[in-house]
Order: sequence, then C-alpha cells, then structure tokens
Amino acid sequence: MSKDKPHNDHHDPKPQKGQQSHNPSPQGYYGQPPEYGYQPIEEDEIDLIELAQTFWDARMKIIKITGAFLVLGLFIALFSPKEYSTSATMMPEMQSAQSGASGLLQQYGGMLGISGSQLSGGQEGTIPPQLYPNIVQSLPYQVELMNTEVHFSRYDTTATVYDFFTNIHSPSILGYVKQFTIGLPGQIIGLFKSEEQDINPLPKKVDRDSVLRLNREQMETVKTLRERLSISVDQETGILTLTSEFPDPQAAAEIGRVAITLLKEQVKEYRTQKARQNLQFVQEQVEEARKRFEEAQQRLAEFRDSNLNLATAKAQSREQELQSQYDLTFNLYNSLSQRQEQAKLDLQEETPVLSVLQPVSVPLNDNTSGLLILIVSGMLGGIVSLGWVLIENWWKHEQVRLES
Repeated sequence: MSKDKPHNDHHDPKPQKGQQSHNPSPQGYYGQPPEYGYQPIEEDEIDLIELAQTFWDARMKIIKITGAFLVLGLFIALFSPKEYSTSATMMPEMQSAQSGASGLLQQYGGMLGISGSQLSGGQEGTIPPQLYPNIVQSLPYQVELMNTEVHFSRYDTTATVYDFFTNIHSPSILGYVKQFTIGLPGQIIGLFKSEEQDINPLPKKVDRDSVLRLNREQMETVKTLRERLSISVDQETGILTLTSEFPDPQAAAEIGRVAITLLKEQVKEYRTQKARQNLQFVQEQVEEARKRFEEAQQRLAEFRDSNLNLATAKAQSREQELQSQYDLTFNLYNSLSQRQEQAKLDLQEETPVLSVLQPVSVPLNDNTSGLLILIVSGMLGGIVSLGWVLIENWWKHEQVRLES
C-alpha cells in the first residue's frame, strides 16, 4: 500500500527559469540595490569629488578674488574715520494721582485762603515719551546744540559744534567721496543759479513764533547732528536711550551731557508754558493791585492826619469813603497774592522730571575694528569667489549641452 505524499500548499518562493516573479523588487534603505542599476551613494560621492575638483582647478581665481576683497577691507580699515559713541538712559516722569504740590495745597490751602475748588488747577497729563525724539530732531534744539562750546581732546581745542564741523573737522577719503556723491546734484544745480552769497550768521536763540532761516552750510551741519545724535524709546517701559557719536571721545561725552540738559529745558519749556504765562499774568495783576492799595492807604492816612477831630459829617463821610476804597484794594491785593502763591505751586507741579538712570561716559574704544573688517571682507570674498566659480562652471556645461 503506497503512502500518500502530503500535499504541500506552500509555493517555492524562487521563481522558475523563464518565469517572472510577482514580488516587487527588493528595496534598500537608500533605494534599490546596486543590481538594479541605482547607486545614489556612489553618485553623491562622485558629485562631491567633482565639486572639490572644480574648486581646486579654479583655486587661483578663488585666491585672487578673496585677496582683492581683503585688500579692499584693509583699505577701508585704514582710511575709515574713527568714531566714538556713548549712550545714556533716562526715565521720563509718570503721571501720579496726586503730586507733592497738590498735597501741599490740600493741607495748607485753607491757611493761604485757597478754596478746595481752586485745587484742581494745572494741566493734566504729561508729554508722551514718543515725542522726545521729535524734540531732539527739531530745529530750535539743533541750533542751540550747534552753539554749544565743547572741548575736543584729539584736536586740543575748544569750539562750538558748528565751528568744529565747518572749520576744524576734515572727513576721511571715504567721507570726501560720500560728500561729493551726495552733494553733486546740488553742485550741478548751483551752476545755473546766481552767485549770491548767502551769509547768515547762526542764530544764538530761536524764537518758535518767528520764521527761522538757515543757509545751506548750516542745514548740512543740522543733518550731521541729526545723524550723530539720536534718541530711542522703549515702547514697553518708556525708557529713553540717548546715543551720541562723534570723532572725539571727550566731545561725544560732553555733547551727550549737553543734549540731556537741553532736552530737560525744552521739555520743561513745553510743559510749563501755560503755567508760566498764568504766573506772569497774576504777578502783573498783583503789582497793579499793590500800587492801588498803597495809594488808597496813603490817601486814608493823609486824611486822618489832617482831620484829627472829624467834627463835621462831611469829614466823617469822606473818611468812610476812603476806608471803603482801602478795604476794597486790600481785599483785591490779598486775593491776588493768594492766587500768585497758587500759580507758583502750579508751576512747580507742572515742571516735569526727567531722571537720568545711566549718565554718559567717555568711550575708551572706537566703533570700528580693523580685524573685524578684515575677517568680514575675507569671508565675503570667499563666498563671492566660490559662487563665481560655480556659476561659471554651470554656464560652461550649459553651453556644451546646447551645442550638442
């Protein structure tokens, strides 16, 4: 009895000769194995080798381009002017619910005869910190700054800022090129204008209600100062940062200090303008009331000296009339005197406070670094040279492909 062979349901995974396998081609981690004709790793290695070979073949060109950038960087490092900068931080006044002057009025107002309804005098709010840069950039501020005398240690001289930039300071070669490039349109236009000499002395003080006229040279100095002196505002904290940059370390610090002082004066003038006008008006009224009071007092005294007995009714009536005039002028003088004291307190209350958190200091090092300029120029030259070689090599391959 023959034994039945067990039925095998499994198929031979290896395909017979001449048959195609239904299984997909085996895939490796990097794609199909080399027997299927795909060798990405070898092609990447060939590309890197070819790229390195391309750079090696063009090594002289890379060296020349990088060297040219290094020479340019050395030229800039040697001939660029030295600039020194310093900065200071300030904190403007924050409006409080009740200032010290208001508290003083509340406490002693009754003794001075000032009623509670008068205690609300004074302007509300403060100058926003966002307006401080506008004050620094304004022409009245710039003119006062140009008239400031500053000691320039590198030049061993003391001169105004305007005289320094017009007569003493000489820019570098790059500065001359920049000035010539910027001023060339104005020079061309000036050839077609009349040769009138606009000689106007720099004003010492600027009246904001008048027309301000500056000549071209003065406006150029204003532009220079606006570039060298700036103020920025931290929108979150309101802290002000004033930066002063000049070709002299001592001058940079001194101009920064003067700029802070002028800023305080300008802000005080803007803020207290109404209070000062009110105080001036009250002082004039007090002076007139004092004169009338003294005249009434003098008339009453003279009448009493000449009429000691006051026997007649006419004399008594005259005395009452003079007494009434005396009382009226005294009350007016007393009321205006109280108002004058209140106006002084209002002026003190309106006077802003600009606290200096970090004062200016004399900078020790200039802003430019020769080594940093050389490093940057060398890196830039290397990038440009490698890019030039790649573009040139690609263009050659494109030309060959188009010709074939």
